[in-house]
Amino acid sequence: MTDVAILHDRFPGVGGGEEFAIEAARVLDAPIYTTYVAEGTDLPDDVEVIPFRQAKYTSLPWRPFLEWKNEGMNPLETLNVALDLTDAHDDLAGYDVVLESAPLSKYYVPEVDQRIVHYPHSPPRWLYDLYRDRLSSFEYPFVETAIKGYAKAWRAMDKEANDYVDRFVANSELVRDRIRRFYDRDAEVVYPPVTGDWRDEGDDGYFVTWSRLAPEKRIDLIAKAFAGLDERLVIAGDGKQRERLEAIAAAHDNVEVRGYVDDIESLVARATAVVYAPKQEDFGLVGAEAMMAGKPLLGVDEGFTRYQVQGERTGLRFEPTVASIRDAVRRFDPDDFDSVEIREEARRYEYDRFARGLREVVEEVAAGAPGSRLAEDPPRREAPEESDADEAERTALEGVTDE
Repeated sequence: MTDVAILHDRFPGVGGGEEFAIEAARVLDAPIYTTYVAEGTDLPDDVEVIPFRQAKYTSLPWRPFLEWKNEGMNPLETLNVALDLTDAHDDLAGYDVVLESAPLSKYYVPEVDQRIVHYPHSPPRWLYDLYRDRLSSFEYPFVETAIKGYAKAWRAMDKEANDYVDRFVANSELVRDRIRRFYDRDAEVVYPPVTGDWRDEGDDGYFVTWSRLAPEKRIDLIAKAFAGLDERLVIAGDGKQRERLEAIAAAHDNVEVRGYVDDIESLVARATAVVYAPKQEDFGLVGAEAMMAGKPLLGVDEGFTRYQVQGERTGLRFEPTVASIRDAVRRFDPDDFDSVEIREEARRYEYDRFARGLREVVEEVAAGAPGSRLAEDPPRREAPEESDADEAERTALEGVTDE
């Protein structure tokens, strides 16, 4: 029997990356090793989480310097986590396969006979596809030069760590393409699982959006769009933009900010549709959850969100502008969409498919199948039975690739 461990960089809370690590641990019956768990993070009792540098990050005198800040943009904390992951925990050396969750986990230096499966969620975006966007916020010449040097050094370290990886696994076709472009490695796609009691209980006449209230999620763009409409918008979530969104809501009766909602499934179950406009989303759990609930998705025409909105069967696309969002809402007619058909499209996100795909990858790597580079053929396996939804998605993605 293969001994497997999960290596996740850190638990500053329980977001999408942490949820993936937890579900992977359940599927593979494996413990999770991590640098630290932030105070107040609620972890499930059925998963073993082993923080091997807890005191360093959560105790004085280092805590003020190494605390998670600004959605992870704390250079000193990031550097320390990367360095601490190189040797990680002594017990890791005894596992046959280490499944690495999140980009920094790739810095772990394995034993000669260990196999490494890396599920990065995405290559670090500030180093690659968002590099120019992030750089543009530093306008002073000497600061810009320093940032360029810092990013170049990180990029070199990031690519060097690829040598330790036997198999890359991507959470979407979009991330697979990033891995191919930036790492010159191939990757299998295993979608993260959608968990929760997602359902359709009718239509109470409001649109809903939810996520971390961070700039890259562009919830403020959605709020501004609805501020010029008669349709109701309910915003769920918390984050640095909450006060800004509450100011918009205070001036417009049709916009409501509820903050963190524990039972988000019930809020979505009575919604007319879901609106989602993240910037170049890697996977888009919100979009997947909306589809699992059978709700139409009004999604931005970029990132993986554009793949989730297929042929007006699952929703409508819009450009990331106030005018385009308003136009999509005005064009939207709930009678044009079938909840059953939307749920059928969402079957690719079912838990059983995630579990089967993850186990197959780990078993192949444990058996010695090497990770593929673009010049090599990836290991062949019997293709699973393709549903109508899978066929529709494959056709749509091929069309995007051909363009």
